[in-house]
This record gives sequence, C-alpha cells and structure tokens, in this order.
Amino acid sequence: MDWGLATTQRDFLDLFGAYCRTLEANRNAAFVDERLKRCAANYTLLDRHLETNVFLGGNAFSMADIPTGTTVFRYFGMGIEPPSIPYVRSWYSRLCERAAYREHVMIPFDNLYGKLAY
Repeated sequence: MDWGLATTQRDFLDLFGAYCRTLEANRNAAFVDERLKRCAANYTLLDRHLETNVFLGGNAFSMADIPTGTTVFRYFGMGIEPPSIPYVRSWYSRLCERAAYREHVMIPFDNLYGKLAY
C-alpha cells in the first residue's frame, strides 16, 4: 500500500496534472514524457507482481489494492498508450467487477481536462 501511495500515485498524479489538466498548448512536453516513463515503469513492476498474485496483497482483495486501484482507472482512460501490462489489465478487470469500485472510483473525469483550477 505504501508503494502505491508514495510511488505510483505520486508519479501518476504528476502525469495527470501535466497531461490532462493542462491545456495541450501549455504542456511541458519533457515533463510529461518523463512522467509517462515513470508510470510505465511503475505499472510494469506492478504487472510482474500480479503475474503471481490475484490482488496486490495475495489471493484476496485488500487495502493494498485501493491506492493503486484508484490511479489505474484514470491511467487507462487518459488516451495514452500504456505499456503491455496484461496482468495489470486482468487485475483492473477484477476491480471493475466490484460494485464499490464502479461507484466510487469509475467516475467520469472529462470535466477535468484543461482545468488546473476550480
């Protein structure tokens, strides 16, 4: 869970802010590219872990799935090309089967594009 919060979520939120919430004309391309690489590395590492685990903590859903599970919905919905991460996609499919995930995480975020402030 700490890895999800301290690493994956940090890099993802940087990417989300720089890519989705910043108008294309104002994006820092080098920063976005670096965050894309970091997120790809994080999710590739996660993919290796999920190759032998059904969920992040083992065979059952746990608190460990929540922080990283919140980022993967937006990561897959941002319109970027993620690396080949079939085990993350399978895990994501299992998360999508959960009513609470669909209700509380899978919320459209179209209104955030190009909007840095509220």
